[in-house]
Formats: sequence, C-alpha cells, structure tokens
Amino acid sequence: MKPAVLFTFVSLCLISISNSVVSLSTLELKHLMKKIIPSLEGTVKGDLGKIGVLGGSIEYTGAPYFTAISAFKVGADLVYVVTTDNTAQVIKVYSPDLIVYPYFNKSHGFKINSLLPKMDVVVIGPGLGREEETLQLIYNIIEDCKKLQKPLVIDADGLYAVTKNVSILKDYSSPGVILTPNLREAKYLMASTTNDSNWYKYWGDHVSVLIKGREDKYYSIVENVNWGSSEGGSNRRAGGQGDILSGALGTFYKWAIMANLNDKENPVHLAKSIAAFAAAQFTRECNAKAFEKHGRSMLSSDMIQEMHSAFDQIFL
Repeated sequence: MKPAVLFTFVSLCLISISNSVVSLSTLELKHLMKKIIPSLEGTVKGDLGKIGVLGGSIEYTGAPYFTAISAFKVGADLVYVVTTDNTAQVIKVYSPDLIVYPYFNKSHGFKINSLLPKMDVVVIGPGLGREEETLQLIYNIIEDCKKLQKPLVIDADGLYAVTKNVSILKDYSSPGVILTPNLREAKYLMASTTNDSNWYKYWGDHVSVLIKGREDKYYSIVENVNWGSSEGGSNRRAGGQGDILSGALGTFYKWAIMANLNDKENPVHLAKSIAAFAAAQFTRECNAKAFEKHGRSMLSSDMIQEMHSAFDQIFL
C-alpha cells in the first residue's frame, strides 16, 4: 500500500467545515473497500447481515423502500422494515423480499424494542416525518440502540430529530453512529451543536459524519481516516438517492465491522470510514450508470436497476 497522502478539503458551499486534514488517499480507500466484501462461500442466511430500517409515514412510502431494497441488493441476507401501518401495506406491495412490521407508533414501542436485538445495523430516518410523537419514538429507539451498542446510521428525518435533541447521541459507545446529511441538513446540525468548523466532534469519539454533495466528505474525531471524494455520479439529483446511500451504508457498515481491518490503533474508526466510502462510491456509480441511460428523466428507481453492474465494476 502506498504511503498516506495528505490533502486539505475545500470549504463546503453552505457550511464552514474547512481546514480538516486527511491522510487516506483515494487509492488506499479503494483498496480497503474491496477488502470488506465478504465471500459467499460457506455462508448461511444471516451471516452477511441483518439490517433494520426504521422509517416511512403516510406522506413518504418510497423512502424506506429505497433504503431497505438497497441494503438487500448490496448483499445483506435479511432486511427488516419497521414502519407505520399504512406504509407497511404499500411496502409489502413494492417487494415481497422485505420483512415489514407495522409497528411504528407509540403503542408498539415495546415491539420495536424486541426487534432491535436481531438487527446487526439499524438505519433510522428515511421518510419518518416530523410529528412530535414520531420524534419521541425516535429518541426512545436511539436510547435502546445505545444500550444494545448497535451500529447506527441516521439519515433524513432522523437527522431533524437529532437537531431538536442534540445530546441524544452523546456518549454513544463503539462501534457508533454515522450521520449522513446533505449540505442543508449539515448546516442545521452545525447550528444546533457548536456552530463552528469542528461541530462534528461535538458528540465525541463514536459519532462520525458523511456529508453528501457534489463532493462527498467524511469527518470523524480521528483525522487520519477522513476523506473527500467527487468521483462518478452526475448532476441529476432525483429524490431517493440519499435513501439508497443510507441503505447501502447499512450493509457496508456490517461488512466493515466483520472484516477486522488491520488498524491496531483505530479499527472501528477505520471500518466506519471505509463503509462510508464504499457506500458513497457505490451510490455515485449507480447514479452515473442510470444517468447514462436515462439522462434528465433518470429516477432513483433506475439507479436500483444498475446495482448489480455497479457493484461488479467497483468491488470485483
């Protein structure tokens, strides 16, 4: 492997997170992300990941589906979707492959709690909405995940919930949380925490941030695993792309933890960084392939059709 290459991020267009120095080169990241892909030989159902997706509302039925089916198509063995009653019926029509529970309301909180132990990684947020009852349920679930030491990905409305209760992620233990805001969401997170360029360090050692944009950027308290990448993708920004990334990240996060990457000082931090890079590269490649075929009419559902070829191209 080549020596680490240092470079400096350019300033984000909406928020001030400049001056972060990184030491993982693109070549190193690409080498490491291939190392986390597990072999299919000798596996049984469940070995390669049981991913939980908590999301959906009466307005947003597509978001949790995009997240869940992406986790599945990347290579997880089982994907559970915990959503509202109305949304559950729709998602079951979208796909018979997903395990769907209509439990996302306060009266079924105990049922959600009973499901969490079977999930290797939990993804919270796609399409949840912002009702007060929903926010409180999200906080309860995060507290339960914290007690269970569950690897956690938070996206979309889950990020809104964090901005309204920023201390909820304090003292989250290893392996920790990956937040996946776009630029606007990152701006709100910064404003709700320290409001300075190091806001992503507010939660401590085990919360990191993948900011999605024209250049995807990964930030954690451990500087030498941070990176920025603008390879691939297109200028088309169809709704649902972020949901695809969060689902893919759920599976890659599980695999990165399984891989036991050779970093004696920061094994968990490196695993999270590589999982985030893999998810970002994969989503960009799906976007590029779909845009090549469909141009301005490209939809996020077109990206799902490109997942097999995108995976083979960048990981095999």
